[in-house]
Amino acid sequence: MIDTFLTQIQAGDAAGEPAGGGILMFVMLGMLALLIFMTFRRSRKARQSQQQAHAGAVVGAEVVTAGGMVGTIVSRDEESQRIVLEFSNGDRVDFLLVAVQQILTPAPGQQPSDETS
Repeated sequence: MIDTFLTQIQAGDAAGEPAGGGILMFVMLGMLALLIFMTFRRSRKARQSQQQAHAGAVVGAEVVTAGGMVGTIVSRDEESQRIVLEFSNGDRVDFLLVAVQQILTPAPGQQPSDETS
């Protein structure tokens, strides 16, 4: 079956008819390259946004966690990569630093970062 297909393509090329396979191959490769580029770009932007959130997660900043909880950071432990959040009702909870998704209000004396979405 493959031999028959190859002989038809060769016969088409010999008769001067365009095979069309070359253009389709370039289009498909171009689309694949574009998809890979966009995926890497989006991943890099997300990683950069996450790093900015972690850098801004200092004592006094109001943050949103990955679970959607909003609280103010009252302590940060660099060694264990943990923070303690205090909520509006006064409760305090331990979180891993990687749980911080967004800085709502920077700590007093800290400049707000230029976050682009």
